[in-house]
Amino acid sequence: MSLAPSEKTQENPNQHLFLPIVMRFSIVRSGVFCGAILASFFGGREARAAQFSRAWADQSQPVRSQTQARLAQEERHAPLFTTDIAVLADGRVVTTNKGDRSVRIYRPGEWTAPVRSWTFEQIPTGVAVGQVDGRERIFVTTFDKRGTLEVIDPAKEGPSAVERSVAVGSGATGPVVSADGRRVYVLNQFATTVDEVDPVAGSVVRSVRVLREPKGGVVSRDGKYLFVTNFLPAQRADVDYVAADVSVIDLKSFRKIKDVKLANGSNALRGIALSPDGKYVLVSHNMGRFTVPTSQLQQGWMNTSAMSVVDAETLEFLGGIVLDEPERGAAGVWDIKSVGDRIFVSHSGTHDLSVIDYPAMITRLKAYRGTKEQLSYDLRFLYGARERVKVEGNGPRNMAVAGDGTRIYVPTYFSDTLNVVEVATGAVVEVLPLVAGRTENDVEAGERIFNDAAYCFQNWQSCNGCHPGEARSDGMNWDLMNDGIGNPKNCKSLLYSHFTPPSMISGIRSDAAIADRKGFTHIQFYDIPEEMAMQVDAYVKSLRAVPSPYLVEGRLSEKARAGKAVYDRLKCGECHSGEYHTDMQMHRIGADIEFEKGWDTPTLREVWRTAPYLFDGRAATMREVFEVHRHGIEGRKVSAKEIDALVEYVNSL
Repeated sequence: MSLAPSEKTQENPNQHLFLPIVMRFSIVRSGVFCGAILASFFGGREARAAQFSRAWADQSQPVRSQTQARLAQEERHAPLFTTDIAVLADGRVVTTNKGDRSVRIYRPGEWTAPVRSWTFEQIPTGVAVGQVDGRERIFVTTFDKRGTLEVIDPAKEGPSAVERSVAVGSGATGPVVSADGRRVYVLNQFATTVDEVDPVAGSVVRSVRVLREPKGGVVSRDGKYLFVTNFLPAQRADVDYVAADVSVIDLKSFRKIKDVKLANGSNALRGIALSPDGKYVLVSHNMGRFTVPTSQLQQGWMNTSAMSVVDAETLEFLGGIVLDEPERGAAGVWDIKSVGDRIFVSHSGTHDLSVIDYPAMITRLKAYRGTKEQLSYDLRFLYGARERVKVEGNGPRNMAVAGDGTRIYVPTYFSDTLNVVEVATGAVVEVLPLVAGRTENDVEAGERIFNDAAYCFQNWQSCNGCHPGEARSDGMNWDLMNDGIGNPKNCKSLLYSHFTPPSMISGIRSDAAIADRKGFTHIQFYDIPEEMAMQVDAYVKSLRAVPSPYLVEGRLSEKARAGKAVYDRLKCGECHSGEYHTDMQMHRIGADIEFEKGWDTPTLREVWRTAPYLFDGRAATMREVFEVHRHGIEGRKVSAKEIDALVEYVNSL
């Protein structure tokens, strides 16, 4: 069991302390949509790369005591960063929090301090509640270096309340409880698996692989299927149709029976819920307009926000509904909740909720005469059937519905306020600050700015729009103006971008400090103050690699060690060298290189997470890199067994 008991609780003020920042928009030059997506702009290195690398690495060392860390956090009034929320049968509210790695229980009407609190060694990533043997339990997923499912008795206090700690897969998140409480389904984002857990026995019963980074799940009303969102597309990117899927798992056999591909450009699938009548599965996600050169885009339409509809019986994709408005985006789409005849969708980038009239929406969808492609561009579709409700604070993400269906609880990730929304009216009826005198350091401020669409013309997107999932990649290609039209390139992860220049695959930006500022100016049409730009720099520099799920207890497997020998024999390290496995040079690899200097050598750190591969995403998997495209091994004798081992090693980095 990985738990440190809380020693004291926080008191909260009686007023909300979030201070909005007044933004200024830059002038958009007529007919010009310059540059690259912010995604690509960030990738680079500063001149003092080694110095920064060591300085920031020192900050990433774990503290000796989680209790000490929590107390230190309280002393500086640090953010909680609420990752998930649930409601117990008696109305008490449960939150999981990244900032102090806590699970807290609040009693409505007594919000000044939690009535229960536990602190874990790893970050709590998700929470669900359910009945086990007639008694209510809290199910919490945690992940830092390993995944666990913690089973908590809410009637107890202290460490004894944690009845079991079940080892599950890498990136454990999004617990889903079966209707009878006999099973808990854990989504292992980085292992790309779903575990079926027996909460009484405390063991994984079965496991099934899905497509890529499962993030959210919901059980069909008849208990037949588990629908799972795959966060990113699991395919090559150099084609006209690129989209992430919803995987359908038959719960009786616990096998994946279908992958339902959503609208073109769909990525960052997060929220998932059943419609109020249970007939449809609703999914919230981004839609990237990657097939259109940025020079032809208008109104910031690089990324849009959408809700897709899947028939829960036929398992067919019915269409993607745009949630943006013509002159105002709805960026940072996150969670979905259905209650009564309404659908609530949270927008973390614009700090509001879409409140949708479900009967009106589904009637329009059934009567729609256009194609699915036309629907995914139709900004008029929700006119008169949707209202947008502003919440207090910054970054509404996950939501929870009260047991009686009268209220929805909406915490804000970047301001630690809890909004209570009345379902009948859609109005915010109560705002509760959860941290007294909340402060943030430069890294935390940079993360907030990175995710905030307020720093974009008409709120169409934030940096997170192209780099969802902790500033990584969206898995798609983009045709950018800053290095010519007609050469779509794959979006790069921002991990270690400040330490591995140049920026972008084409090397068009010399370092990341320049790149992020140009990104705000030319892509988001916002003149970012230097202080804020430095905070974004601090956040991106702070990113650290997630331990590869290919490792065995943190070490290379036997196959991976054999692969390293192949890697060394083939001299892969001549280009992929050093701490970050890149020589930071440009190379002409392949016959169809459009730039004289070639392409920037990408880092291999966390490469298992950055598919698709090669400059235009033509390889869906690392195996295709070697088997199909013969990257680095063309003309050499390399057996299938050696390729298999080489893939294992590279994916372990």
